[in-house]
Amino acid sequence: MKNNTFDKSNCDPLFDEVVEYARGQKRLTASGISDRFCIGFNRANRIIRQIEESGVLGSK
Repeated sequence: MKNNTFDKSNCDPLFDEVVEYARGQKRLTASGISDRFCIGFNRANRIIRQIEESGVLGSK
């Protein structure tokens, strides 16, 4: 379920690309995002938090 109060304007520029990548993965990890998009672990972790906060993908 999508969070209607989430402000996407503050998201990382890679947000949409990572969401598309995540939809094809069984498990989403910061290290996997870091390797796939050649970004640092901390940035990848922030993107995961943004995705969870947006409600686009949920945590298990």
